[in-house]
Amino acid sequence: MKIVRKNDFGKEKKLTKQQKKIQDAFDNKRKVEVIPAKISDSYIQKKRVAAYCRVSTYAESQSGSFELQIQSYKEKIRLNPEWKLVDIYADRGASGTTIKKREQFNRMLNDCRLNKIDLIIVKSISRFSRNVLDFISIYRELKALTNPVGVYIEDLNINTLDTTSETLLLMLSVVAQAESEQKSEAITWSIIERFKKGLPIIPTHNFLGFTKDRFGKVVIEESEAEIVRFIYKNFLEGVRAVDIASLLNETNIPTVAGNKWKSSSIYRVLRNEKYFGLVIMQKTFTVDCFSHKKKINRGEKPQYLLRNGLPAVVSEEDWDLVQELLLNPRKGFKKKAVKNIEKPKNFVSTIKSGVFKGFIVIDTKWTKEEVAEVLSKGEHQ
Repeated sequence: MKIVRKNDFGKEKKLTKQQKKIQDAFDNKRKVEVIPAKISDSYIQKKRVAAYCRVSTYAESQSGSFELQIQSYKEKIRLNPEWKLVDIYADRGASGTTIKKREQFNRMLNDCRLNKIDLIIVKSISRFSRNVLDFISIYRELKALTNPVGVYIEDLNINTLDTTSETLLLMLSVVAQAESEQKSEAITWSIIERFKKGLPIIPTHNFLGFTKDRFGKVVIEESEAEIVRFIYKNFLEGVRAVDIASLLNETNIPTVAGNKWKSSSIYRVLRNEKYFGLVIMQKTFTVDCFSHKKKINRGEKPQYLLRNGLPAVVSEEDWDLVQELLLNPRKGFKKKAVKNIEKPKNFVSTIKSGVFKGFIVIDTKWTKEEVAEVLSKGEHQ
């Protein structure tokens, strides 16, 4: 039987060679033998299964949930006769918007590349990644490995190796990313509203000269404030920043972070307006919730000034004069020799945060008399 196609005008249309071949294949059926696909060893052997869990904060309220996830995954994998437990990869206090700082997550991906894992179990897409680009790139990389690795998402009952799952997974990852963006916007809004009401956020664990009392109020830490005043006084008298740093290092007085002083760290103290009580809020801002990159605010965002927002360590007049000298160093005072400068003695470093908050750090080089003097001062405070 010959099939002839007609065009829209009812006229006969010639068939192409390819169309004739297809017609001939159906009219004159050929005998074709089918060689079945080989069953991979991974399907015969037990699947090597890992689980990934994550909580975004170290809060005590989430610690129970974190441990519960780990133990439940261990039990679930061990009770399945077709599964073999590889490891439980768990990140605590890690954001889902980026994979850079998730050590366990990256260790898991590396083990997948080393052909140690066949399947990853995760509670939800948001636990795996809240960044669409990250999710797509990771999901496709795992799928393209020599031994493809599937991600089983429990709340959706979906395995990423299923051919029909990609569109749905991409849509849901977009939703997870949108949730992160909304949360980020809400947090940013609440911080800005605090700034508008004159409620600054001032961490003091790395802020020389200040600490917080038991009520959370920022107060002057006198032993550290003396170092700040020493820096300002000597700079105003003509001592160079590099020489001030050397003097502090010679006296074994560390920076607030416990490091050696450099001229750059001296300049940071001299330029910090908080030392005369002025608080400038939103000096930096976060570019987006995925890169977490901070940028210096050069007018892109509004800033909020709170005068007398902190107790002053130095006077505003001294601070203003220091800024003039920093801008025009040649107009400053005559350089002062450092050999006659009285160095600070018995600097008392107090731990500002953590379990040992309020404890005094004793220098091993102090004599018994100096230690007793320091401890007696601590009793009177």
